[in-house]
Amino acid sequence: MQILKRSIKPETYISFLYVYQTTWGTAGDICLVRESVANSGQSKFVGHKIKLALPKGMERDRVANFPVIKVAGNVGDGHPKDCPFEWEAYEGVDREIAIAALKPWGFKLIESTD
Repeated sequence: MQILKRSIKPETYISFLYVYQTTWGTAGDICLVRESVANSGQSKFVGHKIKLALPKGMERDRVANFPVIKVAGNVGDGHPKDCPFEWEAYEGVDREIAIAALKPWGFKLIESTD
């Protein structure tokens, strides 16, 4: 039996900032949604288009009933746009993917203490 390896083709994703209220204030996530999925519905995703080669099955969360990949969360106080250097990648998200999703926004990941 021969195993065939296929490369993952890059797809266009929209990197968007999802801001929401919590009991302690405003929080935010940088999320990715496939452009083809975003264009198929009634909701409008405003963000930056980026091309990434990601495996299927990473879309474990939902925003506006669309499957998304939550990439990084804001760990600072105040509005997420005011804390561009205080973002932390979510567990299971590769650091390089998080950097690629944050870069168009001018946001940077905090250094992990692992």
